Amino acid sequence: MEEILNYLKTKMTVEDMSGGLTVAQVSGSLNPPVDRTIKDIKEYFSHTDYTPLFDSDGNRHIIKYGIFKKAVDNPKYWLNLLLFIATLFSTIFAGSLNSGGNPFKNSSDLWLGIPFSFSIMAILTCHEFGHYFVSRKAGMITTLPYFIPVPFHFIGTLGAVIRMKSIVPDRRSLLKVGMAGPLAGFLVALPIAIIGIALSEFRPAQQSAEFLKLGDSLLFWGLAKILHPNIPQGHDLFLHPIAFAGWLGFLVTSMNLIPIGQLDGGHIAYSIFFKKRRYMYVPIFAGMIALGFLWPGWIFWALLIFLFARRNAVIQDAITPLTSREKLLAVMPLLVFIFTFTPRPFIFW
Repeated sequence: MEEILNYLKTKMTVEDMSGGLTVAQVSGSLNPPVDRTIKDIKEYFSHTDYTPLFDSDGNRHIIKYGIFKKAVDNPKYWLNLLLFIATLFSTIFAGSLNSGGNPFKNSSDLWLGIPFSFSIMAILTCHEFGHYFVSRKAGMITTLPYFIPVPFHFIGTLGAVIRMKSIVPDRRSLLKVGMAGPLAGFLVALPIAIIGIALSEFRPAQQSAEFLKLGDSLLFWGLAKILHPNIPQGHDLFLHPIAFAGWLGFLVTSMNLIPIGQLDGGHIAYSIFFKKRRYMYVPIFAGMIALGFLWPGWIFWALLIFLFARRNAVIQDAITPLTSREKLLAVMPLLVFIFTFTPRPFIFW
């Protein structure tokens, strides 16, 4: 520790030091240019058992260094593959039921579920691999996607997740990793929605029995108006299974882009606003509770975020700010969020 402290004194004006033998904190002023100094300190620590974390408090720079558990890249591909196959079958089963088939009585009806299953799996897979490849490029240790099958559910899945097992190198990396998933998933969901809407057909509107109606995002509504400009009186547009997958892709994308917690939008917001992001919590939660009067699912989603997703990502270099160009990149997921957000996804008539 003494040798490390002596080295740090050559890289910064040390004002204070605290901590024990395994974790220490040094505060002061890093020598300019700060980004170059941080890079040099990282290089020095790479030859030791210690890991440095860089932060700031007002005009002071803070370096915490200690022996943290190293992330191990030990993938278990069999589990990822097993969950993928299970989710493929559960979504085929759900798609078959939604298309009027009955796989319980006739196994050949499973073919009816393939258009929906392959479409929604393509969206989810591209979303998660967008995160995976960008995080790997940034030098992070990240797992392959874990798909979540839900048998006998009308969608057949609760999506997929990946785990970031290592520290995020800097705010730039967090921004790009957070953006990559939603944008990749959206770029796949968009042509799927267009193809699906084009294949959808008009049927007489149901008048007596209660039925489920899907709400519209601005984008999905606009695509439907362009592809089917004239709706016959007394008829509704009944979505093709591929269109339903595209609609779900838009919904999942917008829900993930809510700028809070461990959601993709939360990572993007944290990379831009950093500690000031906490001021967004109250208005966002209040907005979600208000939306709960349109669809109760928003209250449930807000509760899940509050209970399980409030942690901030651990960033090694939290000092180096984003450039103006990098901040402008966040306009893309913001626009995607605005155009794919559905205030009332499910409506019972």
